[in-house]
Parts: sequence; C-alpha cells; structure tokens
Amino acid sequence: MKIWFLSLILAAGTINSLPLYADHYNDQSDQVLQWLEEGKVLPFESLMKRHKKRLEGRLLDLEIEEEGGRIIYELEILRADSIVYEIKIDAENGEWLTEEIDD
Repeated sequence: MKIWFLSLILAAGTINSLPLYADHYNDQSDQVLQWLEEGKVLPFESLMKRHKKRLEGRLLDLEIEEEGGRIIYELEILRADSIVYEIKIDAENGEWLTEEIDD
C-alpha cells in the first residue's frame, strides 16, 4: 500500500481553508497531481460538495492511498460530538466506502 499526502493538492487551491504543511510533501505528490490532470481521480473539492452533510466537522488529516489497484481518499474528521472519524471515499468515482471511529 502506498500513501501520498495531498500537500500539493492543497497548495493548488483545492481546499483553501486548510493549512499547508511542508513536511507532508513527498516525491509521490506529483503522481497525485498527474491523476487529477488525467481525470483518474476526482478533485477532493467535488467530493466535499457531494458528501457535504456527512463530512461536517474539522478535517484533521487527508491522505490518498492505493489499495489493491483502487485509489482512496482517507480522511480523519473531528465532528461536533468530539469524536474523530476515519472515512474512506473512492477517489475515482466518489463512492462512500467506510466510516469508523478512529482509535
């Protein structure tokens, strides 16, 4: 499994409200940008709009990973109930895959 942090996606303005942390950059960020340009993954902004109600809260972490040939956005969100949830969304089609309490 490979994991890429989305610092370049954030820097490109996809999510303007999130801080950009330089330590999240790695060599694979270019791959994520390429997937976006090729239309292989949906921009995270479009998934935020699509799942707006379910993604309410404070976004703590956002990663993109490849699992078994599938590209997945993995999020950690702190909701109003003060619980952190780990959510996985298919990056190619926007399908909501899983939601669980983060340990």
